[in-house]
Amino acid sequence: MADISATHGALPRSVADSSPRARLAYLDGWRGLSIALVLIGHFFPVPGINLGVMGVEFFFVLSGRLMAEILFVERYPLKKFFKRRFSRIYPALLVFVAVAMTALTGTFIAFKWKAALTALTFTYNYAGAFVTRAGALDHIWSLCVEEHAYVILALISVLVSRRDRVITLLVGLALLAMANGAVSYWVFKMDYEATYWRTDVHIASILLSAAICLLKADGRLPQILRGNHIALAATCGAVILFLDAVSTPIHYLLAVPLLALAVNALDFSGRYISGMLSSWPMATLGLWSYSLYLWQQPFYKFVFDQGSAPIPMLAGAFACALFSYYVVERPARQWLNRNW
Repeated sequence: MADISATHGALPRSVADSSPRARLAYLDGWRGLSIALVLIGHFFPVPGINLGVMGVEFFFVLSGRLMAEILFVERYPLKKFFKRRFSRIYPALLVFVAVAMTALTGTFIAFKWKAALTALTFTYNYAGAFVTRAGALDHIWSLCVEEHAYVILALISVLVSRRDRVITLLVGLALLAMANGAVSYWVFKMDYEATYWRTDVHIASILLSAAICLLKADGRLPQILRGNHIALAATCGAVILFLDAVSTPIHYLLAVPLLALAVNALDFSGRYISGMLSSWPMATLGLWSYSLYLWQQPFYKFVFDQGSAPIPMLAGAFACALFSYYVVERPARQWLNRNW
C-alpha cells in the first residue's frame, strides 16, 4: 500500500486508479467477527454485555480504517468510489426492503412505504429515533451512519490536502461527536436511540479509526502501539468497557477508541491473531456479513419480541442471507462494476 507523507501533496487520484486494491484476509475475518458478535448478541444473548451493540462498533472502526486507506492513502477516484459503494450496498438493500415489506405484511413488524423510504434514503437513523419506528428496519440506522460518513470523509479528502491537517480535523470532529453523545445522554437524558443512532454522535467511531489509520500510514503511530499484542490487548480492554455495568457513554468515550486502535494494530499482530482471523470460516463469514446484517433483523425480532426459538430463526436468517449474497449482492455488484 502506497504511503503519503503528511507534509507532501496527495497522490493524484488518476495514479491511484491504476492498480487494484489488495485484499487482506484478516480484515475479512474482522468483519466476520463483527457479524458473529451481532448474531450471538441477538439470538443467544450473553448476560452482562450487549454483544450486538459491540459488534456494530467492530464494523464501524473497520469502515473507518478502510475509508481512510481508500480516500486518503490510495486517493481512490471519487466517482469510482461512490459507484463502488452504490454497487456494494444498494441492490441488496433494495431487495431486502422490498421483500421484507411484502413478506412481513400482517405481522407485528409490518412496515409501510414511508418507513421503507427512510431506509432507502439513509435517513432512518433520525426518522426511526424521532419520528416513527419499524422494528424490521431498526438495524438500518448503522448503515445510515456509514453512508453519511462516506460523504463526509470524501468531502474532507477533497477540501483538505495536507495529511496532518486531515488527521487533526478527524480527531477534532470525533471528539466533538463523542462529547455530543455524552451531553445528550447524561445531561439532556435522551434515550439510547435518540442519542447513539445519530450520525452527529456515532460518526466518532469511524473518524477515530480513520485518524489512527493515517497516523500509521505516515509512520507517526507511537512504537509502543505497534506491538504484537496491542490489537488483542486493546480489544480485550474494549470488551471489558462494554460490559452493562459500565455507563453507556463510557462505551463510546473509552471502549471505541480502543477498538479503533485494535483494528489498525492488526497489521502488527502475531500470526496467532492474523491466522485466526484469516481462517476460512472467519473470512467467509466476513464475505457474507452484509447480507447477514440485512436479513438477521426480522428473524431476531421474532426471537426477541415473540419468543420464537432462536436456532430455527437463525437458520432462516442464514438461508435468506446466502440467497441474497449469491443471487443479489455479489452478481449485482460484479455486473455494475463491469458495466457502469
